[in-house]
Amino acid sequence: MSEWELPTTVETQSIERVGGGFAWESGVYDATIKMLYLDQSKGGAISFNVLLANSSGKELKESMWIKSGDAKGNKTYYTRDKKDYPLPGYSVANSMCIAATGDSLAKCMESAEKKTVNIYNAELKKEAPAERPVIMALINKVVKVAVHQISEDKQKMNDAGNYVPTGETRTVNECKFFGNSEGKTTEEILEGKEANMFTKWAEKNTGTVIDKTTKKAAGTASAADIMGSSATTDAPAAVASGGSLFN
Repeated sequence: MSEWELPTTVETQSIERVGGGFAWESGVYDATIKMLYLDQSKGGAISFNVLLANSSGKELKESMWIKSGDAKGNKTYYTRDKKDYPLPGYSVANSMCIAATGDSLAKCMESAEKKTVNIYNAELKKEAPAERPVIMALINKVVKVAVHQISEDKQKMNDAGNYVPTGETRTVNECKFFGNSEGKTTEEILEGKEANMFTKWAEKNTGTVIDKTTKKAAGTASAADIMGSSATTDAPAAVASGGSLFN
C-alpha cells in the first residue's frame, strides 16, 4: 500500500458543508492550479502547497498539512475516541486531486518530480528558488473551489519554541472543498449525485468573513493555535529512492 493511502480503518468524513491583504472574498470560484509542491517542516510534517489563480488572474496560496510530524508518527490520519479520521488537510488535498484528475491523492503522488520553485526563505525574508517535489498531474488543471476568507492571529515563536499570538491579525484564505470544472464537488462525483453543493454553500457563505482570532473572546483558542502549524524554512528535501518523497 502506498504511504499516501489511508488505512482501511480510517473513517472518511464529509468536508462539503454549507456551514455556519489581497485575500479572495468568501465564495465559489473557477480556478487553475498554477503550482502544487510538497514541503516538510522541521518537525517532519508534510504540507501540500497550492497556488491557485481565479478567472481574473488573482492568486491564492495555501498549505494543507497531509502528514503529521515525527512526534505524531508521520501519519495521514489522527485518532479520536478510538476511531481514525483523515487529517483535515489530507481531506481537502484529496478533494482537489479527485476533482482535478479523477484520481486520489495517493495516485497523484506518483507523478511527483523534483523541480525548482520559489518559496519563502526566512533567512532572506523573501521568496527564493528551492528544489521541491512538484505534483505534475495537477499542474494547470481547472477546478472549482469553495473559499472562505478568514481573520486570524499573526504568530511568533516564544522562548519555549511554541507559536503564540502577537496581538496583530491577518486575513487569509482557506479552501474548504473542490469540484470539477462542470460544477460537481468531489463527493458528488464519487457518489453519482447531481451538482448542488456549491450553490448551497455560496448562498450561505459568499462575502462572509470567519473570525478565528483570540481577541474575540478571552481564553478562546484560534484554529492556528489548535493546529500548531507553520511554514517550513528548511533546506530543500530530496525525493528518496525508496519511494518516499522525503528522506
